[in-house]
Amino acid sequence: MAGRAVRAILLYGIGAFAQRPRTVTGTTPRTMERDVPADAEIIGFNDETITWQRPTGFTRDPNAHPEWAAHIWSSARSALLTQRHRDDDTYAGALHAPPGTVVAFRTDAVYLTQPQAWPYHGQPGDYLHKGHLTGPLTAPATEDELLTMRDKGRTALQSASSNGES
Repeated sequence: MAGRAVRAILLYGIGAFAQRPRTVTGTTPRTMERDVPADAEIIGFNDETITWQRPTGFTRDPNAHPEWAAHIWSSARSALLTQRHRDDDTYAGALHAPPGTVVAFRTDAVYLTQPQAWPYHGQPGDYLHKGHLTGPLTAPATEDELLTMRDKGRTALQSASSNGES
């Protein structure tokens, strides 16, 4: 029952993001000006009509499903920590790297201080070795420093591959 309560709280909280403010736009003849709603904003008029709009509160968009995006996002973030490769029953992710080797996480990447022998089966979510720098290096303190280091690592790995090194 507690699990259901937590699920409901999360889904209703995430679902609130799918609500949008709605407005009603209307016209009233100039001769009936007093019938314009008191909370309406007049957005235009001419000799014959008054055009107005007013907020009607929030309503749920029936086509929005933010819980799907939340599920995908949380699954991707979870895979950064651990994921099982069913083909050979091995595990990859930050929890399976030696202690002290994790530098950073970014979207779907784990930045480590040592290369890992994690398998690559060509499946979505498998880790690719995209860069390598030899150290010792100073740990990046900002995102710009991390991205600069990432680019240098990718360039170094690419030049090592083209020189026949591995």
